[in-house]
Amino acid sequence: MTTGSLERLAAVIPAYNPDAALARLVDDLAARGFGRIVVVDDGSAPSHAPVFAELQGRPGVVLLRHAVNLGKGRALKTAFNWCLCHGAECEGVVTADADGQHAPDDIARVAAELLATRAFVLGVRDFPATVPLRSRLGNIVTRRVMAFLHGRAVSDTQTGLRGIPLSLLPRLLAIPGERYEYEIGMLVERISHKAEIVQVPIATIYIDGNRSSHFNPLLDSMRIYFVLLRFFSTALVTAGIDFVAFALAIGLLGDPLPALAVGRGCAILFNFLANKRFVFKDGEPAAPALLRYSLLVAGLFFLSYLLMREIMAHTPLGPIGAKLLAESLLFFLSFSVQRVFVFSGRRAE
Repeated sequence: MTTGSLERLAAVIPAYNPDAALARLVDDLAARGFGRIVVVDDGSAPSHAPVFAELQGRPGVVLLRHAVNLGKGRALKTAFNWCLCHGAECEGVVTADADGQHAPDDIARVAAELLATRAFVLGVRDFPATVPLRSRLGNIVTRRVMAFLHGRAVSDTQTGLRGIPLSLLPRLLAIPGERYEYEIGMLVERISHKAEIVQVPIATIYIDGNRSSHFNPLLDSMRIYFVLLRFFSTALVTAGIDFVAFALAIGLLGDPLPALAVGRGCAILFNFLANKRFVFKDGEPAAPALLRYSLLVAGLFFLSYLLMREIMAHTPLGPIGAKLLAESLLFFLSFSVQRVFVFSGRRAE
């Protein structure tokens, strides 16, 4: 890859309280010929001002500032917005962290893949045993939750090294999130639209036990998992509607079968519309999805009834307890079938 080819790309580096590694990274990327290097000072402490002062006025370097720390997601959005407003010659951006944990060779490889494919590119690490436990465990859990919820395997959900076509930036700017959860939000957006995601293996670099990272394992993981777990909220509301209607009907009718039909009937319309529009963001016309959804509901209805009968026959649980247990057992089956079979059309824009 020639240095001239990188003139069509901007390198984006969000920075909060960086050290001298930032200037070294900027020098290396400038030497490789990136058209712009956009550094965002995300409200760093005054003691770090000399680091940014060293970058001021360098050819090709754009320094943007936040008066206070607003988070990595907001810093990325600030840079994306600048690229859209001022980067007329720019064809895409490559995001990298400021702490030296992305090797310049790997940044250049992700850039080359972006230029070659015009796809969303991830630089993915392999997380050997030498990686700090909090980082290794956090990535393992997040990628497995992501794979279950969205049916797409991503090797490194938390990587900050990414190649993004310029045409995608307006859509990414509209994604909620100001801190680390924003990067997960970008992945969810691409997966939900069934977009191509190119994964480029990169070196796994953790300097001094990753002490320079501003990622808080507790708070930032909660933000990330909230983005993922919000997809369960519709199912939980639906289960509540179903259960309340069932409990009222069993008191009036006494027979589990018609009571189960009443509960499911009250919940079905809400669940279909909410899942289609909010959970899976399916852009297909409603009729085909509704037909598949109806088949699923019919199958789950009889499975639930059979499970309830078996539970009541072999346990001391009554109809309400049996329903709770049966629906809990079928919960993940329902989600998986809806994702793969019911709402499998291209995601709504």
